[in-house]
Amino acid sequence: MADTPPQPPKEPAVPVLACTVLLVRERSGMEVLMVERHEKQDFASALVFPGGLVDDDDHFDDWHPHTIAHDGLSSVERAVRVAGFRELYEETGVLLVDADGPPLQEAPQAGEDSFLKLVRKLGARLDLDAMHPFAHWITPIMAPRRYDTHFRLCGLTTELTAISDGNETVSAEWIRPKDALDLAKAGERKVLFPTRLNLQMLAESSSVEAAIDAARNRTIVTVSPRMEVRADGRYLVIPSEAGYGVAEELASRMS
Repeated sequence: MADTPPQPPKEPAVPVLACTVLLVRERSGMEVLMVERHEKQDFASALVFPGGLVDDDDHFDDWHPHTIAHDGLSSVERAVRVAGFRELYEETGVLLVDADGPPLQEAPQAGEDSFLKLVRKLGARLDLDAMHPFAHWITPIMAPRRYDTHFRLCGLTTELTAISDGNETVSAEWIRPKDALDLAKAGERKVLFPTRLNLQMLAESSSVEAAIDAARNRTIVTVSPRMEVRADGRYLVIPSEAGYGVAEELASRMS
C-alpha cells in the first residue's frame, strides 16, 4: 500500500470583524448590561455583553446623514460603531438614537427591515462619539472560528428597558461588574475568559464617568491569547501591557 502523502498544514481561519458593547449606567453604583446566550448559540449559556458580527449594511455610505461624529473615523471604525448600536437593538431592544422628542425604544420585530431603514424612518441619528474604544481581542490562531472583536463602552443616560430577543439570548440584565465576577467565581454563572477580564477592567472604575475617562486615556493593546504547554498544564497567555493586571491563566492541568 502506498504511503499517504503528508497533508499541508491548514491555514488559520480569517478573523471576522465583530463589535461588543459594554453599555453602562448609574444606579446603586455602576451597572453594565449583560445577556445570557441561548444554549443553541455560540458560547452557549454564557453571560456576555451584547454584540455580534459587523454586517455589510453597517458599512453603507448611506449611514452618513444618520450619524453624528463620523468625521475622522476610518470606514472600519464607523462600521464597528454602527454595528454596536444595531446589536444592542437586536439583542436587547435598546435603541440608542439622537432624535427630537422623548427617548425612543421599540422592540425588534421578526422579519423587520434593516436597521438603517428603521433609523431613517424615525428621523433619528446615531452618535458615534458615544461608542468609546475599550478593548480589542482576536480569537487565538488555532481556533476553527475566529473573531476580530472590538469592545466599545457606552454610557446610558436615559431610562430604557432591556429585553431578551429570545433567539440569540434568553435573558438581559443590569448587573454591577463585581457582582458578575463574584457569580462567576462561585460557579453560578458561566463567564468566558475575555468577558471576565473586561469585567475586571470595568470594575476598576467607580462610576460611568470614571470608566469613560479611563477608556479615553488607555492605550488599546490588541489581545490574541496563545496557549503555552508547561510541566503542570496548559496556560492561556496574553500581553502583559494590555492592562488587565494578569498575563496568564491555567486553562487545564496535566493529568
